[in-house]
Amino acid sequence: MAEIATSVAEKPPFGALSRIDNAAVRAALSIAKRGRVFDLGLELNTRIPHNPDFIRFSLAFTQTPEGTGAVSPFQYSAEAIFGALHIGTHIDALIHVQKDGRIYGGHLASESRNDRGWTRYGIETVPPILGRAVVLDIPCLKGLNRLPDRYEVTVEDLKAELTRTDSEIRKGDIVIVRTGKIQDFGDEAAFQAAEPGVGRTAALWLYDAGMAVLGTDTTGTEPLPFDDPAVTTHGAMLTESGVHLIENLNLEEVSQANIREGFFVALPLKITGATGSWLRPVLVV
Repeated sequence: MAEIATSVAEKPPFGALSRIDNAAVRAALSIAKRGRVFDLGLELNTRIPHNPDFIRFSLAFTQTPEGTGAVSPFQYSAEAIFGALHIGTHIDALIHVQKDGRIYGGHLASESRNDRGWTRYGIETVPPILGRAVVLDIPCLKGLNRLPDRYEVTVEDLKAELTRTDSEIRKGDIVIVRTGKIQDFGDEAAFQAAEPGVGRTAALWLYDAGMAVLGTDTTGTEPLPFDDPAVTTHGAMLTESGVHLIENLNLEEVSQANIREGFFVALPLKITGATGSWLRPVLVV
């Protein structure tokens, strides 16, 4: 069998994902004692709140039972889908954002892509993500159902939540921050108007503590609209630190069950040269 080459010279995993080694995965497996599975993914359909910067999701039949049955006794149906990879529950590749024309590792964006996509750090280079997840429920910390829009989760919030739950961040952890914003997912205007999120300083603190991946129940990780689009959590994580972002996680059932850690599994689609992928992540406890 011919060897399938990756789109970059370096060997994956890249950036903070390299913190999840075999020992970290084995340790995480031991967390799943009850076998209860929490589905953290949202459905992909035309009701996904529409960010005007991205193409709306759509599905159309390419074959139908009526059509195929007219020419053969074998009937079948198939469809084609269209839509941006940064809507619904998804993961950002490291090349989703750029800073001063450069991507993670200092590479020039203009030299790292062609007409078929990115030639460095495309989502196809992201391996299956399995490891220990720590759930930081900031509304629960504050006695709220949800955080107000534009609220910035701070280092102090994170420390207080870790103390409240007697938890810690370990090297290679997937850190999941709940804000409650996903409750607006059925209301496009409210969901897109603004959101709370993890501030840049707080995200960098998590990275310094050993975080490998950052996940949230928001569409943009950080408070939106931006206070300063030149200084963002996205830039700090994707471009500077090599931390992949998972967005639009459904954490409401996890919060109601008072889950604070679990075995996390997320499998990005291997779309060559793409800046992200839809996901159906799960948390097993």
